[in-house]
Amino acid sequence: MLWTHAVMYVIAYFGLFMTLFFLLGYSHSRDTKDPKPKRFPFVSIIITAFNEEKAILNSVKSVLQLDYPKDKYEIIVVDDGSTDRTFEKVSEFAEKYGNVRVFKKKNGGAASAKNLGIKKAKGELITTLDADSFVAKDALKKMIGYFDEDPKIGGVTTSLNVHNPRGFLQNLQWAEYMAGIFLRKVFSKVDAVVVLPGPFSLYRKSFFDKYGGFEEGNITEDTEMGMRMQAHGYKIRNSMSASVYTITPNNFRALTIQRIRWYYGFVRNSVRYKRLFNVRKYGDLAAIILPSAFVSVILSVLASLLFFRSSFLSLQAGMNKIGALGMSGFSSLFRMKWQFIWDNIVAYATNPFIFFIAIGLIFSITWLVLAQKGSGEKRSMKFAFFCFLFTYGFFYAFWWLITFIYRGILRKKIKWGPRYY
Repeated sequence: MLWTHAVMYVIAYFGLFMTLFFLLGYSHSRDTKDPKPKRFPFVSIIITAFNEEKAILNSVKSVLQLDYPKDKYEIIVVDDGSTDRTFEKVSEFAEKYGNVRVFKKKNGGAASAKNLGIKKAKGELITTLDADSFVAKDALKKMIGYFDEDPKIGGVTTSLNVHNPRGFLQNLQWAEYMAGIFLRKVFSKVDAVVVLPGPFSLYRKSFFDKYGGFEEGNITEDTEMGMRMQAHGYKIRNSMSASVYTITPNNFRALTIQRIRWYYGFVRNSVRYKRLFNVRKYGDLAAIILPSAFVSVILSVLASLLFFRSSFLSLQAGMNKIGALGMSGFSSLFRMKWQFIWDNIVAYATNPFIFFIAIGLIFSITWLVLAQKGSGEKRSMKFAFFCFLFTYGFFYAFWWLITFIYRGILRKKIKWGPRYY
């Protein structure tokens, strides 16, 4: 049908345009190395935890191993009402180190735990870390220098990577996180970063003093904080080589719960900060980045639906043809099979839409390889790239559909997942 082909070409051209935009944006930012710090300001590192007795000590140990003057940072662990031995384990561990402090509070969520840490913090700069995340030794040093460049830089994000990925789902997320590393660098170049991921994003404490801490009750407080910074005219930078590793969901249910929270939180905060769509004031963020995020959702859902519809019709047509050939006997089927294969090869090779898909795959591979190189990732990602390139689009569309049904139609309340704090 004509409308089907029109939609397919819109999807193809949009995807090609955005991929080229990101690649060109990266080409302008790739020569920008992390600025060397002129000084080492005091930093407060806040680690929040809820029932993380198995992971919390590894997280604290990774921070203690930072290549940063030991008298220039403190570690504040906030136990958000854990029912296991998280508080006891960290308290015992903290007795050995003078720069580790531990606090326990009634369970109130990640934002409230971070806010308690901010109140207790002594640092000029503040960074947060999830209890299931681990920091590379040189990460903090690579981030500090950005704050010397401009007093309006309110935050710096890291190269968020996946710790020890296993199986299909975690490898899929690994490649997705690698794509996110690439995008944050591009967004940083055009002042369009709107998410400050929980694992080790770095902030000026003066921003919290002036505009308040994390919004309690917001299911994606890191997105709200990023949009709040943009709305107040602050800039957010990205250190592509400052590596932080996090544990990702390893089953489909937990992953889906996480994505529903992420996606709905992004929509909710975008509506709240709708003034960020003012092109005159916010430039590329308003003109390209935010609109493309919503357009990509619509087109990805349409593309997935069209793919499954086309696959079903093709399968039905193929079965009918095989049935018709079978009526003429096995010998006729044998004589015609090569012609049947050849006709399909020619049809696909001469289909302009297939050409766009092939070009898109090439650009996407380039995108992922550049991100892997820029982040200094040495592990082989072949399987992760395969999972991402051939399946992620369908999962992305599925999660958005589920989010719309779960929240938009069923009006269910969205909560934090059972494991990921």
